[in-house]
Amino acid sequence: MMKKACSLSYRFLFARVRWWCLRALRALGVGTVCLLLALDVAQGEAGTVVGRIDSLRLVGGQYQLSGWACQQGVHESIDIQIFVDHSAFVRPPGTFVLKGIADLPNEPAVDRMCGDRGGRHRFAIDIPNQILDAYRGRPLFAHGIRKQGTVTNAVLASAGTVLFPAPPPPSRTVPETFPPLAGKYASGAQHPRVFITQADLSDVAARINRPGSFSARRFARLVERVEADLAANIDWDATYSGCDIDIYLHGFSIEPRGGYASETRPEEQLDTAMGVRPGAQAPAGAAVVASRLALYAALAKAGAAMPPGAPAPDQVVALAKRILLAWTAHGFRDGAGKIRQAETQFCDGSGRQVPPQTLQIARGIVYSVQAQDLLQGLHGLNPDEVSVLNSFHGAMYDWIRSSSNAEFDRGMRWKYPDETYNNQFANHLLALLALARLFDDRQRFTAALYGTDPSLPVRLPWLKLFNYVIYGVGDAPLLRVTPNSSDDPLKSSPAYSTTVVAPGEINDRYRNLTPLQGMGYPVFTLEHLFAMAEIMRNTGYDSYGYRGFRDQSIEMAAQYYACYAKSPGFYKVVSAENAAACPDHQQYVGKVVNDVETVVLLGAYRFPGDAAITGLEATARDEAAKGSIDAIRFGKWRD
Repeated sequence: MMKKACSLSYRFLFARVRWWCLRALRALGVGTVCLLLALDVAQGEAGTVVGRIDSLRLVGGQYQLSGWACQQGVHESIDIQIFVDHSAFVRPPGTFVLKGIADLPNEPAVDRMCGDRGGRHRFAIDIPNQILDAYRGRPLFAHGIRKQGTVTNAVLASAGTVLFPAPPPPSRTVPETFPPLAGKYASGAQHPRVFITQADLSDVAARINRPGSFSARRFARLVERVEADLAANIDWDATYSGCDIDIYLHGFSIEPRGGYASETRPEEQLDTAMGVRPGAQAPAGAAVVASRLALYAALAKAGAAMPPGAPAPDQVVALAKRILLAWTAHGFRDGAGKIRQAETQFCDGSGRQVPPQTLQIARGIVYSVQAQDLLQGLHGLNPDEVSVLNSFHGAMYDWIRSSSNAEFDRGMRWKYPDETYNNQFANHLLALLALARLFDDRQRFTAALYGTDPSLPVRLPWLKLFNYVIYGVGDAPLLRVTPNSSDDPLKSSPAYSTTVVAPGEINDRYRNLTPLQGMGYPVFTLEHLFAMAEIMRNTGYDSYGYRGFRDQSIEMAAQYYACYAKSPGFYKVVSAENAAACPDHQQYVGKVVNDVETVVLLGAYRFPGDAAITGLEATARDEAAKGSIDAIRFGKWRD
C-alpha cells in the first residue's frame, strides 16, 4: 500500500514538474523536447483521475452539471459518467444515468491540478428533464473515466452531496386560450351526415364506375369482404354484457382476433362469454363488420356498378341491422339491464375491478355510428329500431364522456401527465363528435369541440388536444414524459425522446415499445385527426384549414410523416442514414414506417396542391391496396 501511494505521489510530482518546466523553458526560449521526453519516461504510467463537481444549476431553462475532471499528466479530455443513489464502486452500485465529456476550456488552476497546460478539462453536462423527473431528490454521483493505463476511475469530489432537482416547468408553454376555429354548426336534416354525405357517396360511386380506377379496385375488395361476411360461420346474434373490458374490444371493436398482445382471450373463453351457439364462431369486431356492410349497400344505392353475382343490398342491410340491434339491445348491460357504469362495473381478465380503458369501447362506437348513419340514409331502419339505437348511442355519449374525463384526471395526477395527449384521447373525441353529429345535436357537438359547456364538461376537448398533440413552428418538446432508459434509441424502452421536435410531429406515448408502435401510434393519432376533420367538414367547421398556436396543422403533420414514406419508404425500417432528410428522425431509428400510406392518401385528398404529399400517391395506393377495407376512410383518396 505504501509503495502504491508513493508511486501515485511521484506521478503527480512529475506531472507538476513537467508543467512548470514547460512554462519556464518556453519563457527562456530554449528547446523542450528532450526534457519533456525525459520527464515522460521517468513518469511511466499516467496519473490519477481527479476532479470536482462545482454546481448543478439552471442555465437557459436547462439544468446543467458543471465542474472539472482529468487524468493527471494526460492532455486528452476524459469522459464523465453520472450515477444516481450511489457510486459505481460500492455494493449495491448506483444506477447509471448518462455520460458526458470534460472537454471545455479551463483556467490555470485546473491546469496545475491536472499537470497540463492548454488542456480542456472542464465539463457542463445538460441533464435531460426526463431524468430529473425520474430521479428528483436523489443523490448524484459523477465519475471521471481514465484515458490511459490501469489506474482506477475516480468519484469526483462533492459527489453524493448534490441532489437531482425537480425539472423546470415545461419549455413548451401552451396557452389557456387557442386560435379560433373557422365555421359554425350547420344542422343536417338527412342521413348520412357523420363521416360521409350523400353527395360524397355519389362521387365515390362515380369513381368506382371508372374501369381500372383505384376506387374500382377497392370496391372489388369490399365486395369480396361482404361476401365473406355473409358466408362466415359466425353467430352474429351473440353479444357480451359481462365486466371484462377486453372482451368488448375483441367482440365489438376490432376485427383481428389477436387483439392486444397482453389481453388476448382464448377462443373458447370468447365463445362461452358471448353465448355462441354450438358449432359457430364468436363475432370479432361486430361494429366494424356492420359499418362495412352498410357502406356496401349505400354505395350500391348511390349507383356503384355491381359485379355479377354480388350480394343483394337488401340482404346486406338485413345483416348489418341484425348485428347492430343485437349489441344495442343485449350488450354492455349489467344485471339490471342498464348500461354498465364506467368507473365501477368493469374488470380485467382475472375479474378484478378496473377503471375502463375508454379506447376499447370508443374504437367500436365510431363504427356502430357509421353503420346506423348509413342504414338510416338507406331507410333500412323503422322508427322503433331507430329509437333503440338512439337510446344506446345516447348512453354511449355519456359513458365515453364521463370515462374519458376520469381518465384525463387520472393522467394529470400521473407521473408523466403529458403522455395524456395521445391516440387514445383522439379516439375518445372522435367517438363523441360522431355520436353528437349522428343525433344532429349542436350542444353535444360543441361541448366536445370546445369544452366550455359546464352542463356537459369535456376535460380534453378537440381544441386543446389539437394544440397539444401536434408540434408547430419553433416548438419545444413536452418534457414530463417517460424518461429514456438508454441513450441508444434502439435500446430505450418503452419510450425514447429527443430534445428537439419538428413542425408537424405528433406527440404520443410508447414510441419505442415495439418497431411497429414507434411510428404507428403517432400515425394512429393523425388518422383520428383526419376522421374528426371529416365530421367537422360535414358540420360546417374548417379544421383542415385550422392553425394552432404555433401554426401547427393537419397538413403540416401529413408532410412530416410523408418524409419517411419517401425515404426510407413504406414499411421500411428507419435508420440514421436512410431518414437523414427527415427532422428529428433519430427517435424513430429501428422503427417501421407503419401505416403512413393512409396518411399520404388522406393528405393528398384534402391537400391536392401539396407536392410533398401528392408526389407519393402512386406508391401509397399500391401499399393501401394490400390492406383491409375501412368503412370510415373508404373513398377518401384521389383516383
